[in-house]
Amino acid sequence: MKSSILAQDLPTAKSIAAEMGIAWNIGNTMEAIGGPTSWGNPVPTQQLIDSVKAAGFNTIRIPCAWDGNADQVTFEISPAWMAQVKQVVDYCIKDSLFVILNIHWDGGWLENKIDSCVTNATMRQRIQAKQGAYWRQIATAFRDYDRHLIFAGTNEPNVKNGAASMEVLKFFLQTFIDTVRATGGNNASRTLVIQGPNTALEDTYKLMTSLPIDKIADRLMVEVHYYPYQFCLMEQDAEWGKVFYYWGKYYKSTTDTDRNATWGEESYTDSVFNLMKVQFTDKNIPVLLGEFGAMKRLTLKDESLTRHILSRRYFYEYVCSSSKRHGIIPVAWDAGGKGDKTMTIFDRRTGAVYDLGLLNAMRHGWGMPKLEGDTSLVQVEAGNNSLKILYSAKDSLWGQVNLGVVRPDMTTCDSIIVRAYVNGKTEYDSAGVSKYGYLSLSLVTMSNNWVWREASLGKLTMNDWANYSIPVSTDTLDTNALVPADPAKIDFFALQAYSAGYRGTIYIDWIVFKSSNGTSDTAYSFNLNAPEEGEGNVDAVMLISTGAVAGDQEWTTTTTSKWLTSTVPYRASIIPGTIHAFIYNGIIHATWNAPVSGNVKIMLKDLQGRSIYSGMVRASAGMNSLKIPAGYSGMALLQIQQGIRKFTGKVVCR
Repeated sequence: MKSSILAQDLPTAKSIAAEMGIAWNIGNTMEAIGGPTSWGNPVPTQQLIDSVKAAGFNTIRIPCAWDGNADQVTFEISPAWMAQVKQVVDYCIKDSLFVILNIHWDGGWLENKIDSCVTNATMRQRIQAKQGAYWRQIATAFRDYDRHLIFAGTNEPNVKNGAASMEVLKFFLQTFIDTVRATGGNNASRTLVIQGPNTALEDTYKLMTSLPIDKIADRLMVEVHYYPYQFCLMEQDAEWGKVFYYWGKYYKSTTDTDRNATWGEESYTDSVFNLMKVQFTDKNIPVLLGEFGAMKRLTLKDESLTRHILSRRYFYEYVCSSSKRHGIIPVAWDAGGKGDKTMTIFDRRTGAVYDLGLLNAMRHGWGMPKLEGDTSLVQVEAGNNSLKILYSAKDSLWGQVNLGVVRPDMTTCDSIIVRAYVNGKTEYDSAGVSKYGYLSLSLVTMSNNWVWREASLGKLTMNDWANYSIPVSTDTLDTNALVPADPAKIDFFALQAYSAGYRGTIYIDWIVFKSSNGTSDTAYSFNLNAPEEGEGNVDAVMLISTGAVAGDQEWTTTTTSKWLTSTVPYRASIIPGTIHAFIYNGIIHATWNAPVSGNVKIMLKDLQGRSIYSGMVRASAGMNSLKIPAGYSGMALLQIQQGIRKFTGKVVCR
C-alpha cells in the first residue's frame, strides 16, 4: 500500500482522471449509520471488489461515515472503525483500482448546516474543528498510500442561500485541503475532490466560480451528482408532475404518453455536462460525476416494463457516453437492494454481476465491448419471493425490520396471518458451558402519538414453514391480541424479534390482514421489494426465492455469535422519522432536522409511557444535535416536540 516515490512525484489530477474510467459506488454500506451492515448489506469482501474490477471498472467510490464512529468531545475516530475502512480500501488497492474515500452525509453534521453557519459563528467554528480533526486522522492513517487513493471532502453540501452559503462551503473545503496537505508524505500532492453546492451541475456552474487555494497546482477535482428527478428518483405522482417511466428519443411511448420524460433527456444532459466542461475540464480541472442512477420500476407490466427497462439502460449508456465526451468521470450509484426501486449492478453477497444489461449499457457508453451473458430484461428478484432476514447473536437482545405502513387503517381487521420460516440455532458458549437461548417474534404498531403496541406470533416452528395468526382487538386487556392505540391511523408497522444467543435466518413469505367479513388482504407479498435495512441484531434484509428457502444456509457463514463474548462500546439505531440516535458511554446522542428555530421539549420514556428523562433545549432551523444521559436499560422511546411537531422513535439503552 505504501508508495516508494517522493510525495511531489504523485501525478496531477488530470493525469489520474485519464485512468479512472467508469466507476461504481459501494452505497449504503460504509456510510450506514450504525455500521456497514445496518442498512442491509454485508461488509465488502475481496470477492466483491474482484468482481467489480473484472467487470471493467477502474474506480470505486467509498461513501463513509465517521461522525458516528468518533468521540463527540475529542473527535477521536474509533481505531477499530479506521481499521475496517482501511481493509475495504486495501481490497481495492490490491486490484489496482482508484479509490475515492469521502466523509458522506454522516448525520448531516456539516452538509446540512452550511446555511446556518452564515450567521452562526459558534457553529461554524465547531464544524471547522470537527472537519479538521477527522481529516487529520484519516489523512494520517492513509498518508503512505499511493496515487490510487483520492480523498473527497464532503458529499452533497446543502447550499440554499446563494453566495453567502457558498463562501461557507469554500471555507470548510479549504479546511479539508489545508488539513490533508499538512499531514505531509504523499498527502502533500494527493489528488483531492471538492464538492459543488448541492452537487448540482447548474448550481456549481453559477456559484463555484473560483476554487479554494491549494499549495500545489493541478491536484483538485470537482464533484457533482446527476439524478434528473422525475425519471431517476421520484416515487409517486405529485400535484406538480408525474413520475417518468420512459427516457430518451428511442423509447417514447405512444400510448402512455404522460409517462414520457419531458426534460432531463439527451440534450439537457449534454447541456449541463458542457457547463462542467467550460467551467472546469477545459481549465485542466477534472470533474467527477460522483453519483448517478435511475430506479428500476418493477410494478410496471408487459410492454410498459420492457420499454422502461430499455430506456433506463439507455439513460446509463447516454450518461457514460456524454461524460466521456465532456471529460467527466461517471460513478454509478448502487445501494445493494434488489427488486423494485433499486439501482443494483452487483450482488453484494456473492460479488456476481446482478444486472448485466445495465453494466453493458455503461460499458457501451464508454466505448468498451459488451460482456457475454444473460441480459434478459428483468433479471431481478420478481415472482414468488420471500423476505429474508439474516440475524446474529449479539448483546443487544433484539432486532427489528420496519416493514412500512401498507395498511394504515386496521379498523376492520380482526387478525393478521404471517407465513414464516425460521432456521438457525440458539445454543451458545458461556465460559466453556453450552447454554440455550431463545427467539421470539412479534408484530409492532405505533399510532396515536407513537404509542407502541405489539403482539407475539407465539411458539415458533423451526426449519419449516408455518402460519401464525395474531388476533387484532380494541380491548387493551386482551394480552394475546395486537391492540393498536389508534387502529384508524397506523404510523409504524414492524417485525420485532427478541432473542438471546440466537443466530440464523427469519423468512416471511407474506402477511395477510383478515377482516371480520371474511375478506383477506395480502398487504405484504415481498415478491417485488424488501425493506432496505434492519436494526439491532439484524445483519441484512433482502429477497429470496421462496423455493430456495429450505436449502438456504447462508447464515452459517455470514452471521456471528458474539453473545456474552464481547464488549460492545458503540450502539447505533435509526429512529423512525427524521431522528438519528446512538448510545456511546451511557450517553444518548441524537440528531434531528428542525423546520424552524425555537424551544423544543426532549422526553425519554419507557414502553409503558413512564418518563425517564425530560428537558428543554433551543433548536436552530435545520439539523440539530443533543446529548442526554440514558439512565435506563432496555428499549425506550425518544420524543422531540417543537410546538405541534413531534419526532418520535426508539433507542436501546444499555
